[in-house]
Amino acid sequence: MLNNLSTTQAAALTTTQVQALTTTQLNGLSTANLDAVDTTKLTTTQVAGLNTTSIGHLTTTQVGTLTAGQVARLSTAQIGQLTTTELTTLSTTQANALTATQVSSLTTTVLNNLSTTQAAALSTTQVQALSTTQLNGLSAANLDAIDNTKLTTTQVAGLTTTSIGNLTTTQVGTLTAGQVARLSAAQIGQLSTTELTTLSTTQANALTATQVSSLTTTVLNNLTTTQAAALSTTQVQGLTTTQLNGLSTANLDAVDSTKLTTAQVAGLNTTSIGHLTTTQVGTLTAAQVARLSAAQIGQLTTTELTTLSTTQANALTATQIGSLTTTVLNNLTTTQAAALSTTQVQALSTAQLNGLTAAKLDAIDNTKLTTTQVAGLTTTQIGNLTTTQVGTLTAGQVAPPQRGADRSVVHHRIDDTVDHAGMR
Repeated sequence: MLNNLSTTQAAALTTTQVQALTTTQLNGLSTANLDAVDTTKLTTTQVAGLNTTSIGHLTTTQVGTLTAGQVARLSTAQIGQLTTTELTTLSTTQANALTATQVSSLTTTVLNNLSTTQAAALSTTQVQALSTTQLNGLSAANLDAIDNTKLTTTQVAGLTTTSIGNLTTTQVGTLTAGQVARLSAAQIGQLSTTELTTLSTTQANALTATQVSSLTTTVLNNLTTTQAAALSTTQVQGLTTTQLNGLSTANLDAVDSTKLTTAQVAGLNTTSIGHLTTTQVGTLTAAQVARLSAAQIGQLTTTELTTLSTTQANALTATQIGSLTTTVLNNLTTTQAAALSTTQVQALSTAQLNGLTAAKLDAIDNTKLTTTQVAGLTTTQIGNLTTTQVGTLTAGQVAPPQRGADRSVVHHRIDDTVDHAGMR
């Protein structure tokens, strides 16, 4: 009977009449008559009861006039029957009427049929209803359109490297600290140099020690020197020896060396040590200095060595002192040589002492030398001693316990030097 009505008659049905139609009657209407009915007169229950065939028969105009309440009652199957044209013509009000349950049940095909404007207008509730599968199934255009600040940290952590790579520089730049902290090394590796360099200090500082320790040297070297300089103590100490030694000179120089552990300093290769700036060397802590190897110390320039403070120089262990070349020792200033402790002076070998320049030998407090060290000095070095130094030689240094014919030649020379100086 209903289908015997003309489309004009069907279109003229009042709200009361339309709402009196049962689900069976509505689903039994011909396409022409269903299309003629004013869908705004349908109740939300009637819309929810339309089968997929009937939904599929609705015109773009009818879909476009569905109320927010009616849209909110559509099932996944019903939404799936809407054409691309019908979906893209949904207003922001209609699209925002979709519930979290509806959104979470949409196929990626349906989601990708949304326009970028509609994707951008999705509410926080709707965005957070999207599953990892749905997000990773979005086209680059639709993923780029979504306001990523609405994503949960779990959603960000679940994005594939492809999806991460599809994010725009703007989206990466607006990731929250919480979201950044959930990125994996693989995800971070997908960020372009531009995206990495535009990370704010807050974002860069959100990286955890675990994240930092898993970054490749390529990624680390894509950081700007400003970002490298802003790394926190926890982040710096999360870097492995391999990572540190793989840093570019610029980025290594930017790192605050006071944040490095003594183990990290000890692990720097000679190339990396050689790349440290004078300022960085000058700010090494006593504990860090104490871990440097002879090879590492040998990479320090004359300028870097001479700018070591007394505290830093005094931090050198007996083992370190004993392994230094005469070249390194002679690069010390006379002030530094004079400040060497008894332990450090007594760690010097005969070869080291005899390799010192007259200025350096004269700077050393010779009262700190052992009798064996004095006995091992060459005639040249004995001659290089100042009158003051000769005058402060101890009795043990001047005269060995055995005063017989087996006295060392050096002691005879000391006697000669002492006598010449009028010290007896």
